Amino acid sequence: MTDRMTAAQLQAFYKADGDTRPRQDREGPIHKAILQFLALALPRDALYHHSPNELDMAGAEAARQIAKARNLGTKAGWPDIEIIWQGHAYFLEVKARTMQSDAQKDIQAGLVRAGAPYAVVRSVVEAEAALKRWGLT
Repeated sequence: MTDRMTAAQLQAFYKADGDTRPRQDREGPIHKAILQFLALALPRDALYHHSPNELDMAGAEAARQIAKARNLGTKAGWPDIEIIWQGHAYFLEVKARTMQSDAQKDIQAGLVRAGAPYAVVRSVVEAEAALKRWGLT
């Protein structure tokens, strides 16, 4: 017995509510706007990076890519954006309408225990407020 879904099972799961419309990417535009803001607002010697934890594929190839990423150290729930400045790391988790997953909450707790600033942001305004709290702008 396996605890993994096939691509067909995953598609059926998402269509179980009767909604057959393509899923809208609500987080992507917010994420891109925040990256554009960071490019303008961060100190010149700060670096930022997006760590992709999602794949736009399904089936056996997706399973292979996920396994490879996990073997190379990818952690489920890792924040979307990392900012490094003056020897410190800061983390932004970008959300649209959804809540954090359990994996994201676990990673957040670990990063905060390690002393790293972490914020869940839903807009450029919220990202700007986090940077101000952290003294980055």
